[in-house]
Amino acid sequence: MYDWTVLNQTVSGTLAGGRAGAPLFVRWTAAAAQNTAELKPLLAEMSAYAETWLSAKPRRIYAAGSADSGHLSLALEFETGESAVLAITLAHDHPSMNLAILGARGSIFHTDSQVTARAESPATGKEERMQPSTLLSTSQLVAAIDKSLFSKQPVTLSPEGDQQ
Repeated sequence: MYDWTVLNQTVSGTLAGGRAGAPLFVRWTAAAAQNTAELKPLLAEMSAYAETWLSAKPRRIYAAGSADSGHLSLALEFETGESAVLAITLAHDHPSMNLAILGARGSIFHTDSQVTARAESPATGKEERMQPSTLLSTSQLVAAIDKSLFSKQPVTLSPEGDQQ
């Protein structure tokens, strides 16, 4: 798994500065998974960061791709109108990522192969994780991703994150 603490600190600080305005859309692609078992949990973690940056919970998700192919993507529609498109692929020993956040008055772009660090050795030397009480749990989102991949249909989520 990867720890995007530095990325989160950079994005959160930039958003707090207000230059981009209220964030409306997140597009984040990452080649970060070391194996196919990491794809869904990493995609769920990326979603948790997007939830934090947009200050909203997703009401509907649509997943595409397959773990066997080494690529998964997730489109999220948030309860207050924001949206996100996230994609995770196998790193093949070359982790990289590309992030774009569009706000009401501007945008934030970040591309960096060094921003992703193995969770076993966080870049900051201390563990900083998302606040689980305010976000969907990884298991809830992985279950919704599985359902969407299987049905090839969007999955609607309740405010608590359960599938409807």
